[in-house]
Amino acid sequence: MVVIGLLLVPINCGVMLWMPSLLGDMLDSLPKGGTTEALASTCLLLLGLVIADALTWFTSRKLLINASRMVEQSLKDEMTAHLQHLPVAWFDKSRTGDITSRMTQDVELVRFVMGPMLLHGGKTICLLPAGMVLMLQMDVAVALTSLAALLCVFVSMKFTLPRIHKWSKKSQEAIAGVSQQAQEDFAGVRVVQQFDITHRELAAMATKNRRYLLANLRLVRLRSLMNALMHSSTGLVMLGVLLVGGHQVITGRISIGQLFQFMMYLGLMTFPLQILGWTIAMVPRAYAAAIRIEEIFEAEPEPQDGARPELRGAIEVRDLTFTYPEANKPALEGVSFALEPGQKLGLIGPVGSGKSTLLSLLLRYYDPPRGTMFVDCHDVLDLAPGCLRKLFALAPQEPFLFSDTISNNITFDDGTIELDQRDAAVAAAALEQDLPQLLDGIDTVVGERGVTLSGGQKQRVSLARAVLSDRPGMLLDDTLSAVDPSTERRILDGLNESRRGRTVIATTHRLSVTANADLILVLDHGKVKERGTHDELLQHGDLYARAWRLQTEARALETDSDDAAEGGSR
Repeated sequence: MVVIGLLLVPINCGVMLWMPSLLGDMLDSLPKGGTTEALASTCLLLLGLVIADALTWFTSRKLLINASRMVEQSLKDEMTAHLQHLPVAWFDKSRTGDITSRMTQDVELVRFVMGPMLLHGGKTICLLPAGMVLMLQMDVAVALTSLAALLCVFVSMKFTLPRIHKWSKKSQEAIAGVSQQAQEDFAGVRVVQQFDITHRELAAMATKNRRYLLANLRLVRLRSLMNALMHSSTGLVMLGVLLVGGHQVITGRISIGQLFQFMMYLGLMTFPLQILGWTIAMVPRAYAAAIRIEEIFEAEPEPQDGARPELRGAIEVRDLTFTYPEANKPALEGVSFALEPGQKLGLIGPVGSGKSTLLSLLLRYYDPPRGTMFVDCHDVLDLAPGCLRKLFALAPQEPFLFSDTISNNITFDDGTIELDQRDAAVAAAALEQDLPQLLDGIDTVVGERGVTLSGGQKQRVSLARAVLSDRPGMLLDDTLSAVDPSTERRILDGLNESRRGRTVIATTHRLSVTANADLILVLDHGKVKERGTHDELLQHGDLYARAWRLQTEARALETDSDDAAEGGSR
């Protein structure tokens, strides 16, 4: 499409340049006894040229613009595919609004290179040199007058282009900041309104908008200067041609028909001159956009190579010490344990003790040191990340729900899952008690990120999703933090029935979740302070035993309070 479209551009230019020559010759022949037949044949030929001009221009424009839209689609698809394969660590350092800006506005600017810029730039490249050559062949003095005016413009553009490139990049960075601020404000609108900090967020957005405005105003001034130079050049060229060409006609060096050709050639070159300014002004913006897009493609994707054996869920960690990139202190230090397939591991500890970090390493969101973490006797670094992640179903503390029905969020719209399997997972997560309260039950469409559900409901949807999967392992990252004690008991009973020999690792602050675990690790500042079963840790009488006693007393008080409230209502 691009090749054919580009080949039609010089053909179109040739047709356009033929018309002034045809009309000029006709004008010169009229005073010399031109005939009606000659005039009629010239008009018919001119009509054919006009039709050819329209057809070639329409076809080349259609092909090149269509090709640019296909390039836009392809580029967005490739960016999306590349982003999907980048490691989680890359997203931890990136901003969603900035990524969105690169995939929309920056891609649109690059599209201009493949479409309008290629089309109009190609026409400019063909018309300007060819027109100058034809004018030089007719009269050197008039042609050089036109060329001198154009050279003044190109010299001035040399000084404005670097500044246009600089402010184009600043403008694109500023709109990325606006997109990021808007994304955060709208996603966190409940927090903003609840803490009554709307004025602060408005001020932050106004600052970013002001920055974007100033960058664009500077860019508009520079581009306006560029366009003014292009427009004024047309007037200068016309003035020069009229002065010099008129004198040449008076002295008899050129004919009226040739002067008419000069004026028509300049008329044809007026639009390319204007487009040239627009094209030159767009090139720096497209170049800056291409650099920003290339920065995404330069990010190394997560390696997908490695062994892909059938994993059963035997996990062994040997003296694991891990420090996040750019962190000063280890998140985990000297952690060791072994877990057989079908066993359950409980991870207990305060916030920041390294519980979630251990799960992230098991999923290879981050790479542990070699020789410290093994699954089924395979070092996790020797396993393909996709193979390792297929071993575990994850139910995070802060689940992500798509703007879809609850049913599809649980099943991911997998057509192979039977309704009774889905309902069993819903029951195991104690979610069925909330469905009658929803408008369409399990087919209720939740808002963005499940915003129309409570925190506990979102956690249980995520838990049902994990239970429904038939993966050998299950990771529960403080999944019951937002549910009440009675619902917690129902969920624990449902999980015990639905484990089906799965290897389970559960991080939690509620010790009842891990009371039946085969091994419990108590973490503090990344180190294992206690280890053992529930009974062994109670006998030990240290951190775990004290926490268990406090939670048991608090649960008893809640139960007494509920019983008293129930008796009062009776």
